[in-house]
Amino acid sequence: MFNSPWQSPWFVRLVAVTRGVLRVMPAWERRFIGFLTRTQNRRVHRYLSSRPARTVLLIMPRCVSRRGCCPGAGHDLAASIECRTCPLGDISRLCAAYGVRALVAYRSHIAYELARSEKPDLIIATACHDRLVKAMRSVPEVPALLAPLASMEKMCVNADIDLPWLEAQLQAVTRNGPAATTDPALTDTIGAP
Repeated sequence: MFNSPWQSPWFVRLVAVTRGVLRVMPAWERRFIGFLTRTQNRRVHRYLSSRPARTVLLIMPRCVSRRGCCPGAGHDLAASIECRTCPLGDISRLCAAYGVRALVAYRSHIAYELARSEKPDLIIATACHDRLVKAMRSVPEVPALLAPLASMEKMCVNADIDLPWLEAQLQAVTRNGPAATTDPALTDTIGAP
């Protein structure tokens, strides 16, 4: 079982108080969240060092998809494999190449419900800094590798993810390179708007 300090109410309160103090200095609050995220990622990699992840829940925010590119509810991410206009196509190709079954949720409450019901071996998430803290706090029992969004046009519009980071995480946790045969049917989208 994955043990996380986020399972302790005292740790959660300490983080909340620290963020409250740092809120008047946004750059320092972002650094603090970066520290929490890096610490979390090291903890998860240690945990997964003896067990490759077979089920990965990818949590991507709504702003990653471009207008008209978002798969609707009931469509799988494999439909995005040929897409070259938004990061969902790149994510789909990476998941297929590494043989990882990915479940993608666009809303945080859906993502947390999925994490509890699916019980994935691993969550890989990218989001705004404050949402990364919410992810660590909301589902502390599930290992989660986290990274802030790489950039965005404006708040919640046309966000980009760090694809080299995502590929490095997939490679590290599956302990293999791209699969010789890829099966786009290995990817699903759940909870799309």
